[in-house]
Amino acid sequence: MDPRSVKRYYRKHRKAVIVAVSGLLYAGGWSLGYVPALDTVSTATLILAAIVGGYDIAKAAYHEVKSRTLGVKTLVTLAAIGAIAIGSYWEAAAVVFLFALGSYLEGRTMRKTRNALEELLEMTPDTATVRRDGEQREVPAREVEAGEVVIVRPGEKIPVDGDVIDGETAVNQAPVTGESAPVHKADGDEVYAGTINQEGALEVRTTGAGTDTTLQRIIRRVEEAQEAQSPTESLIDRFARYYTPAIIVLAVGAYAVTQNAILSLTLLVIGCPGALVIGPPVSIVSAVGNAARSGVLMKGGEHLERAGRIDLVAFDKTGTLTKGETAVAAVEGFDTDPDEVLELAAIAEKRSEHHLGDAIRSAARDRLTPATDGGTTVSRTDAESASPDARSLPEPDDFDVVAGKGVVAGHDGRDIVVGNRALLDERGIDVSDEIAEYVRECEESGETVVHVVRDGGVVGAIALRDGLREAAPGVVRELQEAGIETVMLTGDNEGTARAVAEEVGIDDYRAALLPEDKQDIITEYREADHVVAMVGDGINDAPALATADVGIAMGAAGTDTAIETADIALMADDLDRIPYAVKLSKAARRNIYENVGLALVVVTLLLAGVLTSYVTLALGMLVHEASVLAVIGNGMRLLRY
Repeated sequence: MDPRSVKRYYRKHRKAVIVAVSGLLYAGGWSLGYVPALDTVSTATLILAAIVGGYDIAKAAYHEVKSRTLGVKTLVTLAAIGAIAIGSYWEAAAVVFLFALGSYLEGRTMRKTRNALEELLEMTPDTATVRRDGEQREVPAREVEAGEVVIVRPGEKIPVDGDVIDGETAVNQAPVTGESAPVHKADGDEVYAGTINQEGALEVRTTGAGTDTTLQRIIRRVEEAQEAQSPTESLIDRFARYYTPAIIVLAVGAYAVTQNAILSLTLLVIGCPGALVIGPPVSIVSAVGNAARSGVLMKGGEHLERAGRIDLVAFDKTGTLTKGETAVAAVEGFDTDPDEVLELAAIAEKRSEHHLGDAIRSAARDRLTPATDGGTTVSRTDAESASPDARSLPEPDDFDVVAGKGVVAGHDGRDIVVGNRALLDERGIDVSDEIAEYVRECEESGETVVHVVRDGGVVGAIALRDGLREAAPGVVRELQEAGIETVMLTGDNEGTARAVAEEVGIDDYRAALLPEDKQDIITEYREADHVVAMVGDGINDAPALATADVGIAMGAAGTDTAIETADIALMADDLDRIPYAVKLSKAARRNIYENVGLALVVVTLLLAGVLTSYVTLALGMLVHEASVLAVIGNGMRLLRY
């Protein structure tokens, strides 16, 4: 056999080899002890078993002592050395072997809790086919530059983030967003590295490659989250700093009183806080890994534990409970042609970035001035209707946004105001009973209405509707069944807010809110001792998201800000992930308490057993390691939640 192969194998499986050799030596020495003539050989074999199995443990203990942090390895090392010193060779070998075996199994099972991260890493393709100098070339994916065109064939993983410029297909986005069904992609749609092209060939213009992809940002976030300490972990670490020295003092005191060295050494072994220390991290790592695999990014153990205490979820309305695809439902003119009303509103909204402005401009392009060919009206394709040149709207002469209320513009010597009743009242514009009644009826049916004013008089009203997400009522009901209160916060008017709240079945709603109003309401709920989660898009309503105990950003895939700043980021625009994330957090919090409770019960029982002479040194070590594996197994249940 090639010596280099043996060396590589040993390096890769060093811990397993050490445990196996130590175990064989321990078994051999124990067996030889039954032959009186071989007592010396038995003793030497057992000491060798303790040295082989305990070298790494003692080395780690040395560094613990050197850094003035006495840990579990220090206790085991002291116990093994003490057992050899008093001639209890069998106990020394047993303690070392059992601890080494337990540590090895602990490492293996802990690695399994990180499988979700390994699966994400495996999703990243190593190579990409790019078009350079008119030719297709295969290059390392990390070397693809922004702006380059990547060719993705059916069945291949997409190697970069980018925009589709040619082709049509269905893409499995589960690795990034957790979506179970493939997503249709065509020209202009965004795709992510690590997702799978299932059908047609695609040409993708690169926007991010290598470490600058959504998948890589997810991986970094999961790594950070799994390493970050939760409040429970920090508390236990502080406790262990005092607990371990206390166990050493207890062992020394027990020997001083009883002169029983075995009793003292057994106290050292069973006093190890192994299960107590490992319990919370394995629960957190498992929960964070499970969530990442399902398209939910959790920032860390602190936020996971806090989310486990949520008793109120506040939803933004537009784009969260609704689809965020606002469209004009009706245009009403008051002594004015409806088409003229729509055109006035579209001109005023020409420079607006608000979603209502987008809907009004889109409706104007689709509805006004049909395309003709020699006087004959011809139909437009959707793409033509959406084109900015299909219906060229005049630019306003001046333009101003009134936050949360509407816009004010000037065109062709006339003043145009498009906005809600609050904006009209603010500017002293009268609204007749007829108009007010029309607006009220529209709002009661769940529509948002903006008034269109020309030269100080209301000439029309535009009703807009944003369709409710199909999942919204079920999500709200699921949260309520879990004992969580729900509330909707919206800038829409009272009538629209009430209609949506009733349709969704939400507990409470607040209407006509500015961003700072939402923040104030979140603060009120927190001051009333609620643990509040705010659900939004990660960009809008930023003050409320930041003020809430837990900020949940929806549709974060491809959004750097949401991934980096949200406490919980839902990669897909999927409401169903919210109850899952909240319930997983609550399950993780219960799991942490179960692990801590089990560890404390085991240590208490073992201490009682030692003091009453029912627990021996080897038995104490065995039970201790069994408790460590038990809490790891319990934490790993969260992987299948």
